[in-house]
Amino acid sequence: MASRKKIKPIDLSNAIQEILGKYGDDVYDVLEKAVEDVSDEAAQKLRASGGIGGTGAYIRDWIADDVPKGRFMKSRVVHNQEHYRLAHLLEKGHVSRNGTRRTFGNVRAIPHIKPVEEWAQSELPRKVEEAITHIQ
Repeated sequence: MASRKKIKPIDLSNAIQEILGKYGDDVYDVLEKAVEDVSDEAAQKLRASGGIGGTGAYIRDWIADDVPKGRFMKSRVVHNQEHYRLAHLLEKGHVSRNGTRRTFGNVRAIPHIKPVEEWAQSELPRKVEEAITHIQ
């Protein structure tokens, strides 16, 4: 049960600011944890997507990194640490060449990043909302 405290009318604005400050800190912590959890799980899902024809370095190199943006803003990005060029080619498809100017057709796209991105975009708000409702 929440503690009750008697305050004078003159101190009401300070008390409200204190309560809102604590609530804001709690929401920030919840948001930070949710972003971290969803991005880690997205990287794990991409590592588990071995159905794109590989079990090697491309699959193992998916990570979630922190990207600092300011004092109260932190974001995370999920990316392939070493094979980022290959990730784009696999996701979008590309023209096949053999080192000359001759093209031999198009290599079909293997969309494996887009489903994980869509999952993360729907999972993060759900996870944040669920966690905020449990703040006391």
